[in-house]
Amino acid sequence: MDDVSIMLERADEKLKAARMLLEADMYSDAVSRAYYAMLYAARALLSTKGIHPKTHKGVMAELASQYVKTGKMDRETFQSFASSQEDREDADYGLLADMTQEEAVRVTGCAEAFLEKIRALIEKG
Repeated sequence: MDDVSIMLERADEKLKAARMLLEADMYSDAVSRAYYAMLYAARALLSTKGIHPKTHKGVMAELASQYVKTGKMDRETFQSFASSQEDREDADYGLLADMTQEEAVRVTGCAEAFLEKIRALIEKG
């Protein structure tokens, strides 16, 4: 199995976990897993170009540079990823930040759409 396939498989696992956590009313953890699904998908896409950033910010910067600025990815898709990172940080580190069901549903939905778009970009080559 190649890097891209492994990362896409991990993205699917994280998305599945997000859905399960959402159903279990564990909204902060659902948000976190949904974001990580997006992160693995973004890493998979960048890996197709031999780009392997070490940090979350590096993934974000390379995705913007390689796909948003070139018009291969729309800004809305990218922005859903960027805002999900902020939501994940609140969910994981914010002592007073309790994610609501609405927020968890939104971020999980963003992750589902993001993974679809990433797969389409990978298929295009």
